[in-house]
Amino acid sequence: MRKRLIAALVGVAVVILLVFGVPLTSFVAKVERERLVTAMERDAFILAGHAKETLNTTSGSVLPSLQPYLYEHSSTKGTRALVTNSSGLIVASNDSTLVVGADFSNRPEVAEALTGVPAVGERDSRTLGQPLVFVAVPVLLGDDVLGVVRLSNPKSLIDRAVRDRIFGIAIAGLFTVIAAGILAIPFALGIARPITRLTRRTEKLAEGDFSVRADDSSGPPEVRELSRSFNVMAGRLGLMVENQRHFAGAVSHQLRTPLTALRLRLEQAQDALGETSLEAANAIEASRAETDRLQEMVEQLLALARIEGGTAATSTVDASAIAHSRFEMWESLASERNITFSVSAPTQAECAAIDGSLEQIIDNYIDNALGVAPDGSTIAIVVSRDAAYVSVDVIDEGPGLIEEQRGLAFERFWRGKHTENAPGTGLGLAIVRQLAVASGGTAELLSRTDGKSGLIARVTLAAR
Repeated sequence: MRKRLIAALVGVAVVILLVFGVPLTSFVAKVERERLVTAMERDAFILAGHAKETLNTTSGSVLPSLQPYLYEHSSTKGTRALVTNSSGLIVASNDSTLVVGADFSNRPEVAEALTGVPAVGERDSRTLGQPLVFVAVPVLLGDDVLGVVRLSNPKSLIDRAVRDRIFGIAIAGLFTVIAAGILAIPFALGIARPITRLTRRTEKLAEGDFSVRADDSSGPPEVRELSRSFNVMAGRLGLMVENQRHFAGAVSHQLRTPLTALRLRLEQAQDALGETSLEAANAIEASRAETDRLQEMVEQLLALARIEGGTAATSTVDASAIAHSRFEMWESLASERNITFSVSAPTQAECAAIDGSLEQIIDNYIDNALGVAPDGSTIAIVVSRDAAYVSVDVIDEGPGLIEEQRGLAFERFWRGKHTENAPGTGLGLAIVRQLAVASGGTAELLSRTDGKSGLIARVTLAAR
């Protein structure tokens, strides 16, 4: 969570920088380009001021007095500067490739400036072999044009200066993102720390510790409110479970005692009758059988209540070892029915389960399979695992169930048409499901995928 919060905060900073930075960069590039051109215009007018007096006093083809000013532009700014007379002939320049007296009147900017109008822009230069940015201003004396001062730079030089300015903005943006990341760390920790503490309390509550309480005195207001709600919930759950546990204990005592007494009285009555009344003896025997069935049902209902209200923690068990132990226990009974019994499992398949629960689940599945499997059929226990889960399947060749019945089979007291008259209470699969859920897993009945009749009774638990 901390990493996600930091990433989110840095992401927001990046989005803000992009939203404002892209238009800002475009604006800065435009302003920087205009600033550089404006600086060239300013320098051109300054040079024109220096050139006016000299051009006014001499018809000259050379103006040595202007050379220092021209060389200054060459050394400090890298700008190419030249001055022409009124005929467009060069009289001074800081470019050694230009010959004094060369005719520049055919240059568009010089021609325009000779009309008394300053010229600013860019064009392709055959001399440079690249675009040229220029400023050409007339040297005026009243209404007379004495000459032209032209300053020029390769466009690449202007572009480089603009890129440098944009690079400076990008560096500032990068430092902003880094600063946002540094500031996001304590901010994210401040938010995540109380939530992490609350998560640990929730995990303890899930493990059955109803005495755990969250700290509702620190953290953001929303987290404090959530902690208070958690404490109320934990208290109510603990009270409910405790009441259920007391109820199960009370019911266990109150029901077992009269059932045991009833069974003893039926045995006494059967002994008293002896062989005098066969019909009465049969009735008493049937009553004893129903009493035993009722007692078994009470025991299973109490076991189910204890599971539903239980707080047992899970531990690491080896599903492969348990599958082999259940196979050994049930193999002889299956052999009496001429049923082939097999087990397939990896060397080790550790998973999370309540102690004793996986044994009880597998026993219940096998017991149900033996109750419906025809003689001479096969029952297989198959254990499989992947990175996240361990599955134990008990596969039979009985009549199977339709999809609707497979969903109802885990309900209390539900019986299929093939087991309506079989011994049992109809609570076995309900207990299986509760044991699986209490262990953090699932229990389900699936149809076979090989086209044969029968069921796959599966329990899936978290791998460890």
